[in-house]
Amino acid sequence: MSEHAPNLAPDMERALGALRDFTRRDILLRFYADRKARSVDDVARASGVHRSVAFDHLERLVALGYLEVERRRGLPGKPAKIYRLTGGPLQISHPMRRYDVLAEALAEALDDRLIKQAGRSLGRSLARPEVRSTVSALEPLIEMGGDYELGLGGRIACLNCLFAEACRRAPSICVFHAGVIEGLTSSEVESLGFLSPSGCAYLVS
Repeated sequence: MSEHAPNLAPDMERALGALRDFTRRDILLRFYADRKARSVDDVARASGVHRSVAFDHLERLVALGYLEVERRRGLPGKPAKIYRLTGGPLQISHPMRRYDVLAEALAEALDDRLIKQAGRSLGRSLARPEVRSTVSALEPLIEMGGDYELGLGGRIACLNCLFAEACRRAPSICVFHAGVIEGLTSSEVESLGFLSPSGCAYLVS
């Protein structure tokens, strides 16, 4: 690399490594579109490539930190590899923007009551009239890229949190997210904390 070339941040280099190849990019974006776990054969079939090609790209995405590997019982003595999305969002920005640092500083300056109130105000501004279910109430966040799954007893699992990076630095951002859901659903919402590296859980009363 030339001494005059820009010093790319590690996250940007990682994203470029994942996106540079067309087939690898297609495979990774399929994981983001549908976060279910997949085998090599699943990926090869969906992408229209040979199994060995799919395997090479999957292993590269594991090395880059976007996928993780699980084992499930396959043929005797040969457990099948299953790949699951583990990385955060793909972001390419130069110079880097660190909104997570900003969120952490603001969260430390405010108490949880004010943070939740701010989230509630945002939720109300996004809310749509005459929603008939929790799922339809969450549509504004889903359209932004959020992924929610409803469970029993009013539990909401956020599988892809729009604020995940900020939450990891300042967990009180989960309180903000709870406030947003309150504003959207007109119900009381409690944050239950992290569900996974990419999401969290909430309880709607």
